[in-house]
Amino acid sequence: MSMLATAERVHTEGSPGEVEIIWHRLANPGACDGNCDEHAVACGEPGTSAPGGIRDVPENLTEPGQRWCTACLADQGPAAPHSDMATP
Repeated sequence: MSMLATAERVHTEGSPGEVEIIWHRLANPGACDGNCDEHAVACGEPGTSAPGGIRDVPENLTEPGQRWCTACLADQGPAAPHSDMATP
């Protein structure tokens, strides 16, 4: 299964040159028309957003240097439940 998500790039602690990508589920994927500069994320308080585009990301992500936001993946936060965000 994959889910619509947007990426947050975070510098790895102790290594200013390395970046980890953390994927966040969208709080309202139906609102994106493909030309968005920012997306509200499922784990954040209202108004929390991450810049960048969206893509289908597998729930069981195995790519090095990438991981899911644990709160988004667990359907936690003010925008839960997120069952309508899953894509087949």
